[in-house]
Amino acid sequence: MDMCVAAQVRDAANAVGHGEADWTALLGAWRQAAGADCATFLAWDKRAGALWGHAAVDLQLPTALSAYVERFQSLDPLLPLGLRRPSGAWLDSAELPTAVRRAGPYYPDLMRPLRIEQTYTLSLCNDPRHIAGISLHFDREISAAQLARHVGSLGPTLMAAFRARLQHAETETLKLDAVLSNEGEGWALIDATLRVGHACAAATHLLSGDAALRLHGNRLHARDEGLAKRLATIAAQALAAGMPRRLDCSAGWGKVLRLWLQPAPRHLLALDEAMLLLRVQLLEAARLPEIDALRALYGLSPAEARLVRELVACHTLDDCALLFDVSRNTLRNQMASIFAKMGCSRQAEVVRMAGLLS
Repeated sequence: MDMCVAAQVRDAANAVGHGEADWTALLGAWRQAAGADCATFLAWDKRAGALWGHAAVDLQLPTALSAYVERFQSLDPLLPLGLRRPSGAWLDSAELPTAVRRAGPYYPDLMRPLRIEQTYTLSLCNDPRHIAGISLHFDREISAAQLARHVGSLGPTLMAAFRARLQHAETETLKLDAVLSNEGEGWALIDATLRVGHACAAATHLLSGDAALRLHGNRLHARDEGLAKRLATIAAQALAAGMPRRLDCSAGWGKVLRLWLQPAPRHLLALDEAMLLLRVQLLEAARLPEIDALRALYGLSPAEARLVRELVACHTLDDCALLFDVSRNTLRNQMASIFAKMGCSRQAEVVRMAGLLS
């Protein structure tokens, strides 16, 4: 293997492991190293029976993936073999006789239109909860032994990247748990189908009891069909537009749950999956100031009003930097503008003045 290409794979793996790049970057270098026609990354949540994350290069994956999930997954002749392979094992589609691989609708309806004749997969993870693999796809049959000699040495690099990315996301998640976890506020990661990837203890508590929304079985459930439809619509809009969306619902007498949904920042994601950051706030008699009211009264920008609101909620600038995924210098500049517009010289004065709008 070309040493330069191998170095590119290792550099890409290191960037993915540290949350600095997505899996597509690594797949591109991996495909080039092996001389493959395309490459894919798939990870499944065994307990939920759902796709956890995916990426692809040089493959029309959205259409193919949809077809695979909805129709072909149960027909995949490689899947039973993959489920028995531990982390670090290689799987070659040539292990199956040609007649077996091409039997049934799987090959002519999915693989042949994608011009895939042979697949070579490295098992990155196979534990009680997850199975993940990174695959090379060829439009011709190749020598598995020759390919193993060519790219086999990169296996530990790819597995290390996967483990590092999981650890990185877990660390960032614990940080946010400390920021957005109290008796009146919590957060969770959900996908467009309302499947929950993570929920802090506070969010689990708020979404229980008499709340119109509740967490059950790793999924958000609504009490009535109308609320379920509104939540699904808002979640889809937030993902499509890349902008925050808000939804209010009952949490019992005199209480309201306010939900904010926005695309989750990359540092919280292990697998570049399309997830939403769901913030849950319990509103009672004492409410936080409305962003629109802050803007109207003091002429604040949307970002400045959002920052003031978080300060009233007792979050620090460091908390807000993590939450908004911006630098602390950016927030300092916003605070200087806020001081000028509100006629304040200290952060405590800003909080007291804004609190009058609660």
